[in-house]
Amino acid sequence: MRKMNCDEARQISIVDYLAQCGFRPQYIKGVNHWYLSPIREENTASFKVNTQLNAWFDHGMGVGGNFIDLGIRLHQCTVEQLLSRLSAGDRSLCFHQRVKETEAEPEHKIKIIQAGELQNLTLVKYLHERAIDYYTAKAWCKEVLFTLNEQRYLAIGFKNNSGGYELRNAQLKLSSSPKDLTYIDQGADTVHVFEGFTDFLSLLTLNGRDMPGDFLVLNSLSFVGKSLEILQQRPAAKLYLDHDKAAAKEMAFIKQTIPNVEDASRFYSGYKDLNAYLKIQQQSRGLGL
Repeated sequence: MRKMNCDEARQISIVDYLAQCGFRPQYIKGVNHWYLSPIREENTASFKVNTQLNAWFDHGMGVGGNFIDLGIRLHQCTVEQLLSRLSAGDRSLCFHQRVKETEAEPEHKIKIIQAGELQNLTLVKYLHERAIDYYTAKAWCKEVLFTLNEQRYLAIGFKNNSGGYELRNAQLKLSSSPKDLTYIDQGADTVHVFEGFTDFLSLLTLNGRDMPGDFLVLNSLSFVGKSLEILQQRPAAKLYLDHDKAAAKEMAFIKQTIPNVEDASRFYSGYKDLNAYLKIQQQSRGLGL
């Protein structure tokens, strides 16, 4: 087995690697993903990953760096040992105090003020930019007014099974507490599985709002394990995950665990995700939603 070198290790996506280790961002703003620090215990997200630079910085400790700098702290090992771990595909964490998973934003951060019918023109414009049919989104989403650090925001809200919301607008990508997956049980034999709700809405935009089936939106790859309980109870499942390394890893895990699973992402091969495919299709057809 060929051993990975430092240059190759530095190219590994920090966000993807953290997801594989079970860490997810508390919120995302632009190219910056904010986490509860994976290398120490804290209650307020101060660990930033810049996806454009593939670099991290822990504001609580005043340290940061590239993937290797993070890897040796996560695993408490030397660079040589880290490269050996990566070459062997070892993602096990071995630092002194393993950080417990939390369910999205602390309550003092995001507070839902109200959720009503989706009609704000700015949010409708955002849907149009994503090529998502307004009436489809209106059927499954709410217009949510919330506060974040005492500032008010308006976003499209997609409710999960525990009552929390996935919150989206042109500037923000957030989750309110509690974080969970969303399962829409319509008594069908086939369940369609998505990484995020925009892909769910994209498929309905393509196939019609009355498309038959059950629908499972993970809202985070960290809920793949929980989703297995649902998938095991259905005769068939179709996966519409993103085309990236983190999703590919989870796809392989699901298919290995559940025999009746189909990779339904082939029809948007060459695109980052289902929504990216939808946008190109709408542009090529010259359709306005």
